[in-house]
Amino acid sequence: MDDMSLVIYMISLQSQNGPGKMSKTLTKALQLLGLFTEETPYWRLDRMSEASHLPKATVFRLMKALEDEGFIQRVNIYQNGVLIEGEMYQLGTRLIELGHMVSNRLEVRGLALPHMRKLQQKFGESVQLIIMDQDEAIYIEKVESDKPVRLYTKIGRRAPLYAGACPRTLLSFLPDQEIRRILRQEKKQYASQTMVDDEAIMEKVRETRERGYSYSQSELEEGTASIGTPIFDRFGEIAAGISVAGFVSTVTPEIAERYAESMWKVCATLSKQLGFSETYPYKSKITEMGE
Repeated sequence: MDDMSLVIYMISLQSQNGPGKMSKTLTKALQLLGLFTEETPYWRLDRMSEASHLPKATVFRLMKALEDEGFIQRVNIYQNGVLIEGEMYQLGTRLIELGHMVSNRLEVRGLALPHMRKLQQKFGESVQLIIMDQDEAIYIEKVESDKPVRLYTKIGRRAPLYAGACPRTLLSFLPDQEIRRILRQEKKQYASQTMVDDEAIMEKVRETRERGYSYSQSELEEGTASIGTPIFDRFGEIAAGISVAGFVSTVTPEIAERYAESMWKVCATLSKQLGFSETYPYKSKITEMGE
């Protein structure tokens, strides 16, 4: 999938936050955006109408709306100082911003993988990378444990933000208003220790913020345990989370606390690589634990 397709995909995801399907108008607008490729970066209105099989008046109306929002801009193409083709359309600067957001989300995967492998070798447990997408956590990378019995998680798996250490790490560093909006959604009991009470979850959120990591046992899968730590982006917002996960017998609360220092170091490095310019929030804890 190329950058333009990714941007269109992200726009379409954002459009589906409501209970209904994406509107026909937005579908048509995305269809027009999809015409722009490296091979055909410029389009004239009549040719867009022909290629999309939409009336010219509809194309004009949609392109005007996209132009007003910065997704499209009109240009004149010259060759040897002579105007050719007449007024044409090209992609606008707003898409550069969206493309950068998508790029950042994918960038963290490549940056994190070498560090995840080192954590796996150090602890012998599975290491996972999660980002947020549409009020859910999605696993985008995993380094398997070398133990005979492994956890059932896979890249692409989704999980609610209120359950499990790493998803809750993402939840914990959102603004309180956003957290409460997310918690108003219907909750499901996945395992014996899944929390579905809002105030109990908020207490865990406050605990996570204070100590710098989230810990869970039997919340998404019975008998499993994990610890999650936060990665921040250049805006100081939560970008991703890393978790070390195993079974309740091997990733105990005491062991998880010892894992935290190495995980913070990795997350501090990754946050800096993503443009986070402030001091990593739990750097002082790294110093204390390292003494």
